[in-house]
Amino acid sequence: MSRNTHPRRRPGRRAAAAGLLLAVGLGMSTQVTAQAAAPATAKASAALRSVSGFNGDLVTQVADFYGAYVDAKDDPAGPDTAQVKALRAHYLTPAFAERLAAWEKKNKVDGVLRTRHVPVDWTVSESDNGLEVVVTLTFGGGESPTTTTRLVVKHEPGSGITDIRTTRIAPARASAAVRSVSGRTGDSVTQVADFYGAYVDAKDDPMGPDTALVKALRAHYLTPAFAERLAAWEKKNKVDGVLRARHVPVDWTVSESGNSREIVVTHAFGGGESPTVRTNLVVELEPVFGDVTDIRTTSAR
Repeated sequence: MSRNTHPRRRPGRRAAAAGLLLAVGLGMSTQVTAQAAAPATAKASAALRSVSGFNGDLVTQVADFYGAYVDAKDDPAGPDTAQVKALRAHYLTPAFAERLAAWEKKNKVDGVLRTRHVPVDWTVSESDNGLEVVVTLTFGGGESPTTTTRLVVKHEPGSGITDIRTTRIAPARASAAVRSVSGRTGDSVTQVADFYGAYVDAKDDPMGPDTALVKALRAHYLTPAFAERLAAWEKKNKVDGVLRARHVPVDWTVSESGNSREIVVTHAFGGGESPTVRTNLVVELEPVFGDVTDIRTTSAR
C-alpha cells in the first residue's frame, strides 16, 4: 500500500514538541541554542508568498535537501524512510553519509537536523565561504519556548554535502546581497517548493536522473490516484509530467494563488544563447493534508 493512503503532513505535528534534546556536532563543533518567548503573530503580508530556486545554486540545493527532508521526517504516519534514504543518497557524499551514520549511532539523534524533533521553520543562507551555507532551524513555538539551532553545511561542487556541523555564528543579515531561502513546516508553498526543488535536482544529476529519488518524491507528495493518472499521461505524451517538459528548468518560482488549494509553479527554460521560455503550472492540493492531486499547464511564453 502506498504511503499516500495514510494521512500525511499535518502542519507542525512533530515540530512543536516540547523538551527538545539537541546534540553536539561532529568533531569539536559546538551547538548553541537561544530561547525566547514565542513572538506575537505578525500581520499577514499583502504580497503573496513565494519561494524561488536556481538550478545549480548552492543555497537552492541545500534548501531543497532540508525542505524535503523535514517533510519526510514530519509525516504523520511516521517518518518516510524511503524518502529520507533517497535524499541522503543523493545529497550526501558516501564518505560523509558513512561518518554521519556512525555519529547518529553514538548520539541517538538525527544527524542532519541534530535533534529528535522537526523544526517549525528553517532558513538556508549564504556565508562568507563559497562552499558553505548556514542552516537555521527553529523549534518550539506556541506554549513551548522557541529554540534555534544553527548548522554550517559544507558542499563540494560536483560531489555533494561533505560536512554538517553546529555553529554559534549567526548568518549574515538578510539583504539584496545575501541570498537565502526560508520554509515553514506544513506550509503549502513550502511543500510544493520542496517537491519541485528536490525533483529538479534529481532529474539534473550529472550522472543521469536519480530515479530512486524521483520515485521517492512522487510517492511522498502525489496522491496514488494522481500518480497513476500522471504515469498514463507521460506514457502518452513522452515528457515528464511533473515538469511538463523533457528538460529541467534553469530557475523556478512557487507562489500562492487566489485559491488556497492551488499553488502556481513558474519554470524558466533556456537562457544564455537560447531564448528564455517560461511555463506556468497550477498544482492542485488535497484540502486536508496537502497531497498533490493535479498538475496542469496554464500558459507558456
